[in-house]
Amino acid sequence: MSSILRADMILQAREMHMPEVFYWGEGGQYGPYTAQEDGWPNAGEVMRDYRERKGLKAEEFACMYSEELKKLGKQNKRGKQGQQGKVTGNWILNMEKQNIIPTDITRRRIIARLLGIPPVLLGLASLEQVVMQPQNETIVSARANPTTLPKISTDIAPYRRNVQVALHLHRTSNAQDLLNDINADLRDLEGLASQAQGDFLYHVGELLIGNDLLATKITKDQGRFAHAHAYANAAVRMTKRLKDDELLAAAKYTRGCVKLEWGLASLLQHGRLHIDKEKVVSALSDFQAILDLATSRQGLIHPQLHGFTLLQFSRAQSALKHNIPNALLLADQASELIGREAIDEPFTRLLVTGTLSGLHKGGYHLIKAGILNAAGLPGKAISELNILKQLTEQTYRQDETRNQVWMDITLAEALMGVEEYGEATYKARGALITCHAINSVQNVATLVGIYSRLLTSSYKTAADVKELGEMLREWYGVEQEKLLGFVDGR
Repeated sequence: MSSILRADMILQAREMHMPEVFYWGEGGQYGPYTAQEDGWPNAGEVMRDYRERKGLKAEEFACMYSEELKKLGKQNKRGKQGQQGKVTGNWILNMEKQNIIPTDITRRRIIARLLGIPPVLLGLASLEQVVMQPQNETIVSARANPTTLPKISTDIAPYRRNVQVALHLHRTSNAQDLLNDINADLRDLEGLASQAQGDFLYHVGELLIGNDLLATKITKDQGRFAHAHAYANAAVRMTKRLKDDELLAAAKYTRGCVKLEWGLASLLQHGRLHIDKEKVVSALSDFQAILDLATSRQGLIHPQLHGFTLLQFSRAQSALKHNIPNALLLADQASELIGREAIDEPFTRLLVTGTLSGLHKGGYHLIKAGILNAAGLPGKAISELNILKQLTEQTYRQDETRNQVWMDITLAEALMGVEEYGEATYKARGALITCHAINSVQNVATLVGIYSRLLTSSYKTAADVKELGEMLREWYGVEQEKLLGFVDGR
């Protein structure tokens, strides 16, 4: 069972008021496990955890255990474990579930050796209670005594609930008001991480990464790309500390997306309609690292993350006008990964795919339409958007407000390409109103680019173009004089 899925089960247990779980050992190296009546870790949970970590089925371990008992002349009695001298898979499962691990020290040592269980977890030590708090100075532990097993009590479930609420709010509306709370949680979790080891460090690290990835998305949406890049870098650093390449890939994907959007949004910062090629090339480097990992270690990268990376690599290549045929080929390859190994839980989906929604059909066609726009193929982009429009609500998630905005902007760009200026202005105006309502600045640069092109088109004197310009000037300080004479060359 993966560590991420185990964390989900822990949260559910707490919410159902099941027995409290603890981390055990120096800095919470082991766990989480509940405590049995004598205060020690639940031996059945420990045994099952380490058996699953080794990838052993109950029947396989039963054979291994039975053989070791035979060598020592410790055959089992008939009617207890099955036939004489043999332990069955069902008995192993019952032993774990009912916590009826043998009390005989020799048998426990055999189990510990076969499964690689630290002996202290099976009661071969003394027990010490430790309360771990976010502040470094409050931890007390038996650092010098290897025969002592600290029992660490700390509740990280609220941090997980907090990030889940913020994730839902950001996906459907606006979580910007929660950024201070997210930063407060990050500080607490960093304090815990500075003290943590092993399993506890991994679970705290997941929460740190998740909050950093969410903060990245929030600040990127605000157009604060330097801040978004800093959060994404923090997530990358933590994944490296955890030595988890799957999480590292998702963090690098998020960082690559920040660099790409930053490179494409230089308009508002400089008053010019051009991209920052250095940032886009740097984004390509992050995406290429993920694709290389997917090739060298097949099965490590989640297929939906692989698909997203192919699409963003294609998008960056198209923006730079580099090898357009290859860019379009990569986008087509991504279609084979739509919906693969779906993840229902939003926090886990964020950690594993780097996205809030996962790669569904609607998102695929939307990103591909943007790629076709960048490649100078607006007619094909409109065809992709027509496919998107025909998808059912089950396929395309209508509550993703930002995707709705992105769809209108992508359609407006495509309509500009085929010189349907009136409809393009209508779509751009609607998208701008929504962006302003949810305080989303990230896509405003693209809307300014559309407005600039309208100013040099045959439609430039239309009333709705003038209205679009007035909204941009009032809300974002965009002056028409700075835009005249420039035509978006993308």
